[in-house]
Amino acid sequence: MTLAPTVVDVHGSLRRGRATLLGGYQLSWESGAKLLWLPHLATEFVLEGDDTRVTGRINTGLSGLALVDAKGRAGPNLAGVIPGAWDCNMSARINDVSFRWGWRKASAAGDITTPLGSCTKNGRAQNIPALTLSLVSVGPDALVTLTSDTTLATVLVKRTRRADIAILPASADIFPQVPRGGPINLQLPF
Repeated sequence: MTLAPTVVDVHGSLRRGRATLLGGYQLSWESGAKLLWLPHLATEFVLEGDDTRVTGRINTGLSGLALVDAKGRAGPNLAGVIPGAWDCNMSARINDVSFRWGWRKASAAGDITTPLGSCTKNGRAQNIPALTLSLVSVGPDALVTLTSDTTLATVLVKRTRRADIAILPASADIFPQVPRGGPINLQLPF
C-alpha cells in the first residue's frame, strides 16, 4: 500500500487502528455500525501530539457524511503535516464543530478560533490577526464564515452538491497570496 506523504505508518483495521503522522502525531480511531435513525458507520477519532488533542466522530451512511462534536486544540506544529503549509506560531481552538452533508440537507455548527500570531513561508513572515471560522446552518445549507475584524471569506455548502465560495477584498490585507480587487466568487460542484 502507498501511503500519503504525511502518513508514516498505519496499524490496525477499519474497525480499530492508529496512524502515525509526520511530527510524531497519532490519529487513532474506533468504528462500529450504528442503527439509530438509519444504518451508518460511526467512527470515533482522536488526533494527538505534543501540542495537539482533537476528538470527534465521523458518521458515514445512507443519510450522508457528518463530522460530529469535534473539539480540542490544534497546535502550531500540526500544520507541518500538510505539504506546503505555512509555519505558524499560534494554536487553533476547536469548539464543538459539527458539519453534515446529506441528500436532504447540509448543516453546520461551532467555531474554530486562533489568536493573534505570525506565519512564515519561503522566508517571508506575515502577521496574522485573531481569526474565527464560524459554522452555522442556513435553511437546508451550511455556511462557513472566516472573520477577523471583518468578514474575509464565506463558503456556502449547498445540499444540492455545490459550494459557493466568496473571497472578499479584505482577505488580501492578511493573506498576501490572495489577489487584490475582488471579490472572488467561485462555484464548485461536488
